[in-house]
Amino acid sequence: MVRIKLRPDLTIVLVCVALYIASAAQARSPLGGTALSLAVATISAPALAVANAAGEAWEAFWSGRRNLASTLAELGSLRQESADLRRTNQLLSAELLALRQGSRLLAAYPSLAESAVLARVIARDLPRTHTLRLDRGSHDGVRTDSPVLAEGGLVGRVDLVLDHSCRVQLLTHPGAAAAASVEGVQQEALLMGGDQPRLTGFPPYTQVPLDTPVLSTGSEGIYPPGLLLGTTLEARNDGIFTVVPVRLAVRAAEVTVVLVLAPGGRGAP
Repeated sequence: MVRIKLRPDLTIVLVCVALYIASAAQARSPLGGTALSLAVATISAPALAVANAAGEAWEAFWSGRRNLASTLAELGSLRQESADLRRTNQLLSAELLALRQGSRLLAAYPSLAESAVLARVIARDLPRTHTLRLDRGSHDGVRTDSPVLAEGGLVGRVDLVLDHSCRVQLLTHPGAAAAASVEGVQQEALLMGGDQPRLTGFPPYTQVPLDTPVLSTGSEGIYPPGLLLGTTLEARNDGIFTVVPVRLAVRAAEVTVVLVLAPGGRGAP
């Protein structure tokens, strides 16, 4: 068994400290409690204050994180709502534009509107097939070879009809053709399609005025007479014919609403 031996002077110090603590534990303070408890409270007060402050800071930190997460979630929701509103606004703007164009189109051709079908362009393939897709078909009275008219003039003819949609062959199609006349020129010509539509069939050295309206004549049996096809560019002689390039009246890339006329329709606007 190990025995611990203390130095006499150290033993006296320890005994004095123990006696002091014992007396402090028995002594009563005027403020209530013992002197020892007051001493312990005084010594521990700064540590408790620091611990309480740390606890409050930690609680505030976690509360702040929760508030930040809630704020970020609300911000994400607001951003999504804003994006949805922008898309809705774009759709409404497009719908309003289509309604205005349709109204102007019906007002521009009152003699044709009664037997025509108002349609919207839902797809286009200009560089490859030179066609438009419309949202009206056989159930709406659309038939093959129905002329298609935009606000500025003729666009082309229907070459394919489905139940609820149809395809329009544009005047720029390589196979497109329309009987035409130029104001001030007696002879009738044929408007041929292609990337640069042109009038052919005029005798050589025919004088064709520049920037003159080119109108449909209806001789081919598809387009009504008197509708605008375009305007003339500078004529040139090509063999036995005078060829006249034509600037079409309608830019297919900008068309959104059209009138689909009855096949073989008659009457000028």
